[in-house]
Amino acid sequence: MNPAALFLVFSLNGAPTAPDAWVAEDKFKHFFASFVATSLAASAAHTVGLDPETSVLVGVGTGATIGIWKELRDRGQKTETASLKDLVWDLGGVGAASALMSQVR
Repeated sequence: MNPAALFLVFSLNGAPTAPDAWVAEDKFKHFFASFVATSLAASAAHTVGLDPETSVLVGVGTGATIGIWKELRDRGQKTETASLKDLVWDLGGVGAASALMSQVR
């Protein structure tokens, strides 16, 4: 079995997690939301005619901005908690998407 799939299965087994654990369903949502936002922005920039390197930079800027904005917004909400761990997972998604999009020519 693929090690990444095995990790995902065991990390989402339904067991209770700490309020802000490093590995939790919420963290995967942060990673994939940032991955998608970065990929879509880079793809859109490339589609409108920007060169591949600039398109990746547009994607990175967009994905990072969305992640940082979300944590700043959470900081101002009484029902939400801003989290450095969430931000790390956001930036991980941005990094993974930018690595993938940098291969697009």
